[in-house]
Amino acid sequence: MYYFLYGLHIVLFFSYGVFFLQFIKSLQSNFQTKLFAILSIVFMLLLLIDGTKLILLNPVVAKSGVWLHVKLSVFIFVMLENVYLIFTKKRFSLKFYEILYFLNYILFIIMIVLAVFKPF
Repeated sequence: MYYFLYGLHIVLFFSYGVFFLQFIKSLQSNFQTKLFAILSIVFMLLLLIDGTKLILLNPVVAKSGVWLHVKLSVFIFVMLENVYLIFTKKRFSLKFYEILYFLNYILFIIMIVLAVFKPF
């Protein structure tokens, strides 16, 4: 059960990253589609549920290293950013969205590396 949830967690995380990055690109192109916003929120919530189940099934992980705390801190930042971008009516410059896209791309790579390799 644990390994199934862990694999599901990786798939959900990848899906959330794809839809959130597409949402940023849609904001950049002024094509504000609600589909990417809704899908990013849905996958974010599914990821939260799955991650909580993983921690509850193996609570030793929370005490095993700093990697989980770093990953959760980065994830909370990305999650708050996602919610802010959905509910704000403010438009930003194209350069801001481009920087935001690549920053989040790097953050998602960091979180996936932390989840898979548990380096520290």
